[in-house]
Amino acid sequence: MDAENEHKNKLQKYLSPLAVWSLAFGCAVGWGAFVMPGTTFLPIAGPVGVTLGMTVGGIIMLIIGYNYSYMIKHFQDAGGTYAYSKNLLGYDHGFLSAWFIILVYIAITWANSIALTIICRNLFGDILQFGFQYQLAGFDIYFGEVLLNLSALLIFGFICIRGGKIAATVQIVAAIILLSGILIGLGTVISNGGGNIFEIQPNFVPNTDFVSAIFVIAVLSPWAFAGFESVSHSAEEFNFPIKNFFAILICAIVAGIVTYVGLTVIAVSNLPTGYANWFEYINDLKNLSDAKGLPTLYAFETLLGETGFWIFALAVAGGVITGLVGNTIAGSRLIYSIARDDLLPAWFKKINKHGSPQNAILFIMLLSLPIPFFGRTAISWIVDVNTVGATIAYAYTSAVAFKMAQNENNFTVKITGIFGCFISLMFFLYLMIPNFWAINAMSTESYFILILWSILGFVFFNYIFRRDTERRIGKSTAIWIMMLFMIFFTSLMWLRETTHDVAQEVLKNLKAYYVEEIHEYNIIPSETEKANSEYYVQQQMNFVSDSLTNAHLFQMTLIIFALFIMFNIYNSMIRREKQMEVEKIEAEQSNRAKSTFLSNMSHDIRTPMNAIIGYTNLVKQEKNLPPTAIEYLNKIEASNKQLLALINDILDMSRIESGKMELNSAPADLKKFMSEVEDLFSTQMIIKSLDYIVKTENLQNKFVLCDINLLNRVMLNLISNAYKFTPQGGKVFVTLNQTGATENFANYQIKVRDTGIGMSPEFATKVFEAYERDRTVNKIQGTGLGTAITKSIVDLMGGTIEVKTELGKGTEFTVNLSFEITDKPESKSDENSENVSVDFSNMKILLVEDNEVNREIASLILTEYGFKLDTAENGQVAVNKIANSKPGDFDAVLMDIQMPVMN
Repeated sequence: MDAENEHKNKLQKYLSPLAVWSLAFGCAVGWGAFVMPGTTFLPIAGPVGVTLGMTVGGIIMLIIGYNYSYMIKHFQDAGGTYAYSKNLLGYDHGFLSAWFIILVYIAITWANSIALTIICRNLFGDILQFGFQYQLAGFDIYFGEVLLNLSALLIFGFICIRGGKIAATVQIVAAIILLSGILIGLGTVISNGGGNIFEIQPNFVPNTDFVSAIFVIAVLSPWAFAGFESVSHSAEEFNFPIKNFFAILICAIVAGIVTYVGLTVIAVSNLPTGYANWFEYINDLKNLSDAKGLPTLYAFETLLGETGFWIFALAVAGGVITGLVGNTIAGSRLIYSIARDDLLPAWFKKINKHGSPQNAILFIMLLSLPIPFFGRTAISWIVDVNTVGATIAYAYTSAVAFKMAQNENNFTVKITGIFGCFISLMFFLYLMIPNFWAINAMSTESYFILILWSILGFVFFNYIFRRDTERRIGKSTAIWIMMLFMIFFTSLMWLRETTHDVAQEVLKNLKAYYVEEIHEYNIIPSETEKANSEYYVQQQMNFVSDSLTNAHLFQMTLIIFALFIMFNIYNSMIRREKQMEVEKIEAEQSNRAKSTFLSNMSHDIRTPMNAIIGYTNLVKQEKNLPPTAIEYLNKIEASNKQLLALINDILDMSRIESGKMELNSAPADLKKFMSEVEDLFSTQMIIKSLDYIVKTENLQNKFVLCDINLLNRVMLNLISNAYKFTPQGGKVFVTLNQTGATENFANYQIKVRDTGIGMSPEFATKVFEAYERDRTVNKIQGTGLGTAITKSIVDLMGGTIEVKTELGKGTEFTVNLSFEITDKPESKSDENSENVSVDFSNMKILLVEDNEVNREIASLILTEYGFKLDTAENGQVAVNKIANSKPGDFDAVLMDIQMPVMN
């Protein structure tokens, strides 16, 4: 049932290559393409400048699109830039990129819904101007037009809810109608001999630098092509190989270039009577009405008559529909992706039976419903804002592409990534700084919207930070800096533009006042009139002062509010860090308690184990034992030794974790050491039919200072593992190689390689962790502490240990160590050391042991060697006996460590 529910919560693969093309093209090219040639493009650069600038802009978008294509191959997931940023830069950056790209898709949806009012007025006059009426910023708003906008939002919203396939079909049809209408108009112009853009005079705007003009048009490409990347949010729904994606993107962007250039050519192909060239016509548009006020519509009607009017109307409708459907799809997939990461309520990630994120679409619809009541006044604000959001998304995608390319050493993407970041920064500065390139890029209201959106971003960041139980949010201070920069910088630009607007209003009023004075009196003003004039000027200056004061107060309020939210987040993060510190201390205490428990338990287990070993040895010394009894005793002894080895491992691990293991360096002969290692395992290797090879190579400095016992433990653990996990007939290779030397130190490399069963890739990553065992092997042996102890010893010696392994082919451990070089150690003569009998009969020992069984076994063993014994059951009794004894009564005290009464 869980698997079924999980499947239901996943997006469906329904997007064909044609559907992806229609989404990319339709979101990039909307109704604005029919208006902007006359209002924006031609006044800046002229027909040739627009053609070259749009081509350059399209190429820039292709480079950024290549970065998107590269990232989609690595993360074919819903969310686009958000998914890439969270995976490579962290969830903080994922949030920031998502916050502004959401604004892009919602804003374009708003702009397309409002555009219907403008289109209907241009095409059908006052047919929808009925019902209630009011005015906002000089624009009349009617109930009929609001009703049309609301209907469009609801209809196309429910089409998106109804299912991806239906929405994709609508998008494909609308995109084809849009492109076909433009191609029909362009084809008609070309057939009439007007298709050569270079023959249209003047080629550029007179008395302007044509290079700068082309550059400005190219910089407008984020606005012109914004939305081509929307398909990245639907990558999870592609039903074709991802390798084909970039080719589809190329087709969409090329179609966009053709659209903008084609509509520019159409706009200047037919001029109304009375204009010598396009420059005169475009400059007089503000004084024209009906079709003449929209050059593209006038050209369609002139060239194709009434048919041209309907082709134009259908093409514009196609642009509006693709914008509404495509951006609703993109925005809903982005919201769904964020909700799927549990950064939004689960309500947003609900997938309906048609495979659409229903609630995310409903949210966009509800958020859009108030917009039609603002009329067309909001369109220019929205367009500016969505372009800023697009540049932020392009910068993030290019940055993560560069980072990924660095990891993979992909030179091409490193170049495109750097270029994308640089060009996105240039776009951002162009849009945000007024008159940066002699173009006032954004309206005052647009700055205000960005300020509010950034403040809301802080509020929402605080919300998801508090509900982020997995602690993914709040790790990057760079996000705070970037968001504060957006607020401060944008508010500064807003204040500047407000000042500019107020100053212009004052100058306008002053001019009107003096013109009126001149016309009314036509004489030199009297002193009273001058005083009145000065009083009026002072009033205007007071107006400026009051306006600026209010603007400053508002700016400071926003900054203070932002700082309040930021420090609130900061305090929450501090509390989280303190909680993490408490949890860390508790974990360390728990770990110490575990180590103490294991140490005590191991010690307690050793007590009965020693008894078993002792009694076993004593029984084996009995005469006339049956062969089966001897066999059973041998097996008991072997099991005891194995269990004792496991207990010793636990005790050693406890010593390591408590920091009680120390090095005891002394002069040692490494060549002799390797010889002893070979002898130690040779017999059991022969019994198992293993080819056992031990080599010492390039050993110029064989005498070193080291803890030979701990080094021996390292070799025993590694060779024992090789022995245990290499099947009969396999090979075990052990080499010691001197890799270099300085004046006082020499470097050595030890390798233990086998042809055994190897390890799984998953286990190989945690082979040096305590208590880990490979569950893929048929027979698990040991406690999982051997390699952990080995690594701890190597770390203690200041060395490194690595493992290379492949399942079914074997394992190789490599240990690198550095030892201080020393002289040849003094050797003690071993002559006559054998067969020397020692008389213990005159030696008396005090045996201190609280366990009665162990005391009995030790007494039996010691008396067998001839010792005289006295015993004590605890430390206090032992102290008393020593205190009451005469000098020489006891030659030695053998004492347990952990005992009752006194340790």
